[in-house]
Amino acid sequence: MKNSLKALFILTLLIGAGIASNHFIGGALKASRAPAQTLPVGRAVPDFRLSESHGQPVTLADLKGKVWVANLMFASCPDVCVRMAEQFAKLDRQLGPRDDVRLVSVTITPEADTPAVLRAYAEKLGASEKWWFLTGDRSEVVKLANQGFLLSAGTAETLTHSDKLVLVDGTGTVRGYFDGGKPESVPQLAAEIARLTATKSH
Repeated sequence: MKNSLKALFILTLLIGAGIASNHFIGGALKASRAPAQTLPVGRAVPDFRLSESHGQPVTLADLKGKVWVANLMFASCPDVCVRMAEQFAKLDRQLGPRDDVRLVSVTITPEADTPAVLRAYAEKLGASEKWWFLTGDRSEVVKLANQGFLLSAGTAETLTHSDKLVLVDGTGTVRGYFDGGKPESVPQLAAEIARLTATKSH
């Protein structure tokens, strides 16, 4: 009798453990399938003051009336920046010479990425005149990244940043985010740029 009760007790524990395990695993799988959080569009980019690779000052006013695509990077980055630069270079070539579009790469290590360093980096990539590389005071970089793009620019000690490409219209309003590591982002961006430049909204 005691053995029967003991076996029944063990069986009950095993069943309970199985139900709890299934519930936990099911919940974990459900969480893993949850869609990634999308960043909000329609946000106004705040004014900023940085310098491009030839030492000329750049503010939001210099981009007024132009559709632009921005990303965060640093010249010595060995991985994600390389992939983003490849996509930007493809987009730069696809768009061709034009004055109504800008590509804007903002360094997150302004202490190291001086205008001269960025100029050499741009030459290495074969960047056209419409592709700007910006550096300047760290507070301005952080403000533009955090408040304008809602993206992390890391810190002076932690070199982490987003791989998003940010589409901004000529009014300084964020219109979309694209994956900087995916080749399909290039035709998607080209199509959106064509749409925005064809309308009066920019």
